[in-house]
This record gives sequence, structure tokens and C-alpha cells, in this order.
Amino acid sequence: MSYSEDFEQWKEVIENVPAKDVKLPNLPVDDFVASTETLAVDANEDRDALAAAGLDVTLIDELTPMSGALRYCQANWMSIFRAREEAQNQWKEQSPGAFEFRDELLHNFSFAYRNIGDVKKKVMRIREGGSNADMVQDLLELAVLGEKYPAPLTAINFDLEKLAQSRALSHSMSELLAASNGAAGEGNDVKVLRDKAYTLLADKARIIREYGQYVFWKDENKLKRYYA
Repeated sequence: MSYSEDFEQWKEVIENVPAKDVKLPNLPVDDFVASTETLAVDANEDRDALAAAGLDVTLIDELTPMSGALRYCQANWMSIFRAREEAQNQWKEQSPGAFEFRDELLHNFSFAYRNIGDVKKKVMRIREGGSNADMVQDLLELAVLGEKYPAPLTAINFDLEKLAQSRALSHSMSELLAASNGAAGEGNDVKVLRDKAYTLLADKARIIREYGQYVFWKDENKLKRYYA
């Protein structure tokens, strides 16, 4: 069975893990999954002894497909996480130029509209705020303002083509900013699903390990199988 099929098998159960019970992985997920897959093999060999102590052995059978489901969730999350990292790198490369372009427009607009009171106030308002989001919005508002009042810009030999450039730059930078921030929060749905899958598998593995430690407390070779 593929990892995606494992996920589909467990999707509803994973989604129904209560938010209050969700745990975050305390070690790399790939390492954790590998250890539970090994636990599934070892516990299956000891199935009868564990069952005799009261373990519900269906937990053993669930380890492998649940491990596959977690691998699937982890792969999806890492795909988004890496895309976010790439977007952040692109933002770091491109945003200084975008800020510089915005500042150049503000410089030109401030001079061009210096004697037009209501438009000057709009330029002053656009100048407020220096965050990434402000810059993206400023580029769009400057383009709109310049397109509405082109004559004063033409009078100072401002290249009106820069208005279209500003609008396009605002659009591209807004997409990049969204990609940079989109997966950042703990509330990201794909990450939450990964954490729920981890929680479910970790709880099953914990129960099996507890029984193994109980049953094989005098068997050193087998006992070590049941420690993470």
C-alpha cells in the first residue's frame, strides 16, 4: 500500500484528533517514523507475549499504515515549507530593489505634486509605514495616483512607464510576500494535519512500548526494543 493510500485509510481518524491533544514532534519525523516501523516488526514477533499482558494487538497492526500516513503528511508539509523558504530567499533578494523603486517614486511624486494640496496629502499618506506589506500597497497606490494625475509628472519629465512597472511590481511582490508568510503559522492546515498524524502514531507507539517494558523487564535483549 502506498503512503497516500495509508493516509486515505487514516484521514478521518487523523483529522478528528482533538486540537488540545496535539503534540509537536520532539525529534526529526523521519527518524521517529523509522523507529516506529522497527517497533512494528519487533512487537509483531512478541505479539503473543504482549497480548497475554493485555495489549490490544491491533495497535501493532496499525503502526505500519499509520507510519505511512505520517510520512505522507510530512512530505506534504515539507513541500510547502521548502517552497516558503525559497520564497523567503527570493524576497530577500528582490525586496531591497522594490523598496528603492518605491522610494524613488515617492521622491518624484512629492516634487511633482508639491503645489497640489489634496494630491500632496495623498502622497504624504502613502509615505507613512515602512513594513513589507506597506511597500507592496504603496507601489499599487502610487501607480493609481500617477495614472490619475499624469500631467504634473510629465512636467518634470517623469517616465510614465514606471507607473505600469510599479503596478506589476506590486503584484509580483504581493505574491512573493504571501508565499513567504503563508506557511509560517502554527495554524497552517497541512502542518496541523502532520502534527495530528504524529500525535496519533506517537500515542500508539507509546502504549506498545509501555507493555513491552512491562513484559520484558527481565529480558535485556528484548527490553531494549521497547525504548525509543
